[in-house]
Amino acid sequence: MGLMKRSLAEQAYLELVRRIMGGRLDGGVRLTEEGLSREFGISRTPVREALRRLAEEGLIESLPRRGYQVCRPDPEAVEELFACRAMIEPLALESAISRIPEAKLAGWKRRLEEAAPEERISVALAADAALHSLITEYCTNRCLGEIAARLIRRTAPFRNLRSCSAAPGDDFDPVRERLELFELLLKRDYGPAAAKLAEHIRGGSSVVRRGAL
Repeated sequence: MGLMKRSLAEQAYLELVRRIMGGRLDGGVRLTEEGLSREFGISRTPVREALRRLAEEGLIESLPRRGYQVCRPDPEAVEELFACRAMIEPLALESAISRIPEAKLAGWKRRLEEAAPEERISVALAADAALHSLITEYCTNRCLGEIAARLIRRTAPFRNLRSCSAAPGDDFDPVRERLELFELLLKRDYGPAAAKLAEHIRGGSSVVRRGAL
């Protein structure tokens, strides 16, 4: 696998997440492709992709023929969302853990181990997305997998912001945490893997506890 660079859409997405969660974009503020593409100095295509992603995750809502409107996250609701996910996703893991192909787990473990300093965050985010996707994909209960997948989508911006805000010396290392999860999944030991997964999920709401909202 080659170097992973953030696309313009990813950069626009993360910047808008920071603004919304940092209070620089209040609830009700209108966003348009034209205005953001002009401000960011990029074409409308990556801006459109970033806005679509934010809408899917619930941070903005579409206004017919008028762009989008910011939905200000409620800190208490966000905490509840993560608490719910920390209960649901480990249940999905129970049936998935023995079915996820070893090659896929080992491939991402190796990618995390070999991540260069400049690509650590990009690799960590890609590995995180792959990890949770594998859990829902190989869960034998399709209904449970779909519920877990919806919760994963709704918590994505908070998890992404946590990883992108990590600094050297922090207790939280986005690469190390994902690496530990892949190692546990490779051992097929459900108890420790489920406990680590729940801890990992609950940590995603730390941006709320730090007062980012």
